[in-house]
Amino acid sequence: MRRSLSFAAFATGAALAGALAGAAQAHSPYLLPTVFDVSDRKLVTVEGSFTESFFTPEVVMKSDAWAVVGPDGTRKPLTATNLRELALVEVATEAPGTYRITSGQRTGRTAKAVLVKDEWVFIEDPSKAPAGTTPVDMQSLTLADVYVTRGAPTKAALEPIGKGLEFMAVTHPSEITTGQDARFVVLFDGKPVKGQAITLHGADDRYADAKAAPITVTSDDQGRFTIKPNRSGVYQIQARYRVAPTAADPVGHSYTYALTFESLR
Repeated sequence: MRRSLSFAAFATGAALAGALAGAAQAHSPYLLPTVFDVSDRKLVTVEGSFTESFFTPEVVMKSDAWAVVGPDGTRKPLTATNLRELALVEVATEAPGTYRITSGQRTGRTAKAVLVKDEWVFIEDPSKAPAGTTPVDMQSLTLADVYVTRGAPTKAALEPIGKGLEFMAVTHPSEITTGQDARFVVLFDGKPVKGQAITLHGADDRYADAKAAPITVTSDDQGRFTIKPNRSGVYQIQARYRVAPTAADPVGHSYTYALTFESLR
């Protein structure tokens, strides 16, 4: 049975973060195109950044793996222009169909983390780690995607990579409709992830009276999850998946995947 929570308020890890004074505040990644429907143009520009307030860029998303997967499924590298707060890529969209613009798997910083009640939590000062925990090195790995479509949506660009953390779209991202279920599957190395938390952010932080808390849904036994946008606009969904250090690999890995989409009536 598929489990979903349609826009119930969610504040993830608040009590835990409060208990760990000095814990680093995580920025969330996103890609944002100038338009999602590129039917009337042959070029789209996409910005990539990290932020704490969607979709206001704060920290540039640098990557050596920028790419576009075209309607025929062919992957081609892209060259980004890196500014201080954001990266920009230009993508030719002359052929009809769906394009997947991606940051590629990018390696971030390595920080200290501790395991508290089965949850990995980053800390800035290892000497202040909670009693009974052992700080380990945890390296950040980020992948961000966005889909744009010229004409009718196509599926070749939606094929999973099969490596790292990602969402497989069951509902085509270019066909997400306000007030209707949109379905995905969360995968790690190509396999469904059970019980994975996925958070959703809207693009109204700048104009809201108070910053809205992210919303969460949880994947079922087959890695499936459902979201239902309750108003038209731009959204970001993301998940974080931590892999503990092992004897073969003493450095842990923190995977983040983010997908931006537009919901219309």
